[in-house]
Amino acid sequence: MSSAARVVMGRAKRGLYAGRHIQFGNQVSEDGGNKTRRTWKPNVQTKRIFSFGLDRHIRMNITMHALRCIDKAGGFDEYVLTTPDHKLDNDQVREWRSIIGAVYAELYNVQVSTLTVKPGCEGQVPRHLQARLKGVRLEDLEPPKL
Repeated sequence: MSSAARVVMGRAKRGLYAGRHIQFGNQVSEDGGNKTRRTWKPNVQTKRIFSFGLDRHIRMNITMHALRCIDKAGGFDEYVLTTPDHKLDNDQVREWRSIIGAVYAELYNVQVSTLTVKPGCEGQVPRHLQARLKGVRLEDLEPPKL
């Protein structure tokens, strides 16, 4: 974190917003071009997301942008482990990241031979376990390009 204090929207501290905040601008009338200040709020929904690392559902406020990012990353655990700090404004999510990271670090110590993948289902294996099968550690993985 830089020396300057980071300003985070109050609602973002209570959910997963993926860097989205309230935007400001003008509403311009068609006829006279009169300008009125207005805001655009992020599309926030209350959802339940399952975490394999925590082995439970988590109910949280989350933006639709964050949900798409979670799908693209391959699940909540993958998203939390590979997302930069500036997009995780919530302290609770950072705490979950440390717990999930510890769980996966412990999983890496388990022999790979215990993991059996049915033919044709390789794409359904989480990214960190695919890397483990290939002999790559979690620290060596690059975050997904968004």
